[in-house]
Amino acid sequence: MSAALPGSPGPRLLGIWESLDPDERAVFERHLLEGTAAEDLVWILARYGHRVSASTIRTYRRRLRQEESKQA
Repeated sequence: MSAALPGSPGPRLLGIWESLDPDERAVFERHLLEGTAAEDLVWILARYGHRVSASTIRTYRRRLRQEESKQA
């Protein structure tokens, strides 16, 4: 697990990241980066008091893919 989320996450995702302990960050990062459906991740996060939209998650993932394709 990295110390920070890759790419340029927005303030909502950064806020969630910063509120998590290291073990929670590992789980969050895995779900965020390995393809858990955005809608499912929104539901899971909401259960723990973290509000974020599915479009925010999808936008972050799309930016990551774009950054990766520029580096390739």
